[in-house]
Amino acid sequence: MENETELSYKTKDFYIAACILASDIVLLRLTKETSKFVFFVFDISPIKAEQIIQKHWDRKLMLPTRNLIEAIHELKTRIHATL
Repeated sequence: MENETELSYKTKDFYIAACILASDIVLLRLTKETSKFVFFVFDISPIKAEQIIQKHWDRKLMLPTRNLIEAIHELKTRIHATL
């Protein structure tokens, strides 16, 4: 995971991106940095993003399942739209 600025967070991990999106964080854009990977750029500071990710890994991130499913579908749609 990398950060672009202090106010945005970038990751290529699909499921981490889905968790962040399902947490009501705005997806700013997708960027393709190599022919193999798409990066998801969010409108969130790296510190706050890491807090969400840590909760995920600690199994303490509580999300409505519908939000997570919709986030997965939205990311897949956006990925395929950029190809």
